[in-house]
Amino acid sequence: MEVWLVCLGLFLRLLNVLLKPIVAFIGGPKRSARFPEIRNDMLNIPAVDLAERIRNKELRSEDVVRAYIDRIREVNPLINAVVEERFEAAIEEARKADVLIGETQPLWLIKNYPLLGVPFTVKESCGLRGAPITGGSLARKGVRATVDGEAVAHLRAAGCIPLLVSNTPEYCLNWESYNHLTGRTLNPYDSRRTAGGSSGGEGALIGAGASLFGVGSDVAGSIRVPAHFNGIFGHKPTAGAISIHGHFPMSTDEKFARLLTVGPMSRYAKDLPTLLHIMAGPNASRLRLDESVHTKDIRILYAEDMGFNLGHLPVDDDIKMALYRAVQYFKGHGLVTERAEFEHMADGMELAFSVLQSLTDVPSIFHNPDNPKASPSLLLELARCAVGLSQYSLAGVMFYVILGLKNFFATERLEQYQQQAAALRKQMIDTLGTDGVFFFPTYPTAALRHYESFGHIMGVGYTMLFNALGLPATHVPLGFDRNGLPIGIQVVAAPYQDRLGLCIARELEAAFGGWQAPA
Repeated sequence: MEVWLVCLGLFLRLLNVLLKPIVAFIGGPKRSARFPEIRNDMLNIPAVDLAERIRNKELRSEDVVRAYIDRIREVNPLINAVVEERFEAAIEEARKADVLIGETQPLWLIKNYPLLGVPFTVKESCGLRGAPITGGSLARKGVRATVDGEAVAHLRAAGCIPLLVSNTPEYCLNWESYNHLTGRTLNPYDSRRTAGGSSGGEGALIGAGASLFGVGSDVAGSIRVPAHFNGIFGHKPTAGAISIHGHFPMSTDEKFARLLTVGPMSRYAKDLPTLLHIMAGPNASRLRLDESVHTKDIRILYAEDMGFNLGHLPVDDDIKMALYRAVQYFKGHGLVTERAEFEHMADGMELAFSVLQSLTDVPSIFHNPDNPKASPSLLLELARCAVGLSQYSLAGVMFYVILGLKNFFATERLEQYQQQAAALRKQMIDTLGTDGVFFFPTYPTAALRHYESFGHIMGVGYTMLFNALGLPATHVPLGFDRNGLPIGIQVVAAPYQDRLGLCIARELEAAFGGWQAPA
């Protein structure tokens, strides 16, 4: 445990208390009007069922695509999640899908185009050919993807139709989706609160019922935190299971592929195995998603927090109770449940940070192709941010300030934490085995108010730890807290045991209702 990091955590907790009235004021009043309800029944059909109904000519892909376009146009003015749409191209692709269906046998379509005609959305950082891939940076304004990211390409090859690219923070470096190009994405359940980051645009669209599923990316919780804040499912797969080729930002360090994962975000747990199988491409066989999984054979381990550390954010009681209810549900159905005691968990933030610090190439918002060795003054950029004169977002600049905290770690301490991270990974893999999952909070609180993320940085340790360890984790919504905000937990498994978490996610969806539309 680093004393200075504990002190920083305590300072940030105090800052949260002091700034709460200010944040509440500048965040504005809660939206007075009810969020638009979903009136078209086509918008409430899981992707695998929708594909079947389109194949069987019960529904037309064009009608489904138009229904989602209408919903996006209805809600995007309220959440500001869209970077750029491709609606006309999507409608044309839907028409071609309907023609193909009219000329082809269903069995051939199932084999070659399992999700033919089903629309989806893409996080801007994940690469959609012809669409912006700016990383929310003014310096990259106008940059467009020349090819599809590999995961996106696999979905398109399966017949899926992309509708748009969605908002992220600058270079995906924040837990609020804000940048100087698109602005701030709002939470559909409470406009005063963030949709999360960095896959916040996806989270808001899917939570609002304006997207069925989307492609997100996760380097420290960037799929799971927005899934938590917006009441949807989000899966961070085993490191390396899904290619990150085509993602921006990227690193030349091979260890970056253990931290960064691309994965599915969806409204329905039923869709996750199919989406994961398609997005994994040639790696799908390693996930063994076609094997039968029986819930009764799965062991449930759990912990309600990271353990005693004064610097950590306390987990809200509503989230703890949701976790306990989930555990009791399975205990009542005869499953083995056990509180977990993992070594070094209380130092999870240090462990995750040490793995991040081991990277030799960290993507930089300050990169200048004409002068690659140029090093900006962080203090000067912070001052410019304070008066609104910087071309960079405050969160983007703050990331590199935080990255500089490695100078507070002695070299031998960083090495020690990296060794402890390796030991914790081994202990979790050995304990979970091929039949165990671990219930754990995704984030200590429900969706934060806008501008609150700076004071809640320590909360990301709950998700970032599993990026550092390379373990798969599925966020599962479990209803709402006392303020009507979505809450849930993450279900963690050993590497390439993703199917266990997906199985449990579907059981919890049936028991606790899963995604529920904003009121």
